[in-house]
Amino acid sequence: MKRRLDLRNRKAVLLAMTACALVLFAAGIVAAFLSRHNTICPDKKPPVAQQSDVIGPTEYRCANGVVVTK
Repeated sequence: MKRRLDLRNRKAVLLAMTACALVLFAAGIVAAFLSRHNTICPDKKPPVAQQSDVIGPTEYRCANGVVVTK
């Protein structure tokens, strides 16, 4: 016997939406945690300056003088 979500039950719909929002929030936290060591510059330091156009890639200048485009 399958149980289905009764879309006419306001409380059940709000609970389902809240559960989905919490799962997406937790997934975002996990994704940010796993990519915390990914840096733009090859020397693992933050960029010194950046320049971006309205349309196009952003150029980052690293501490050792390397220019990285992303």
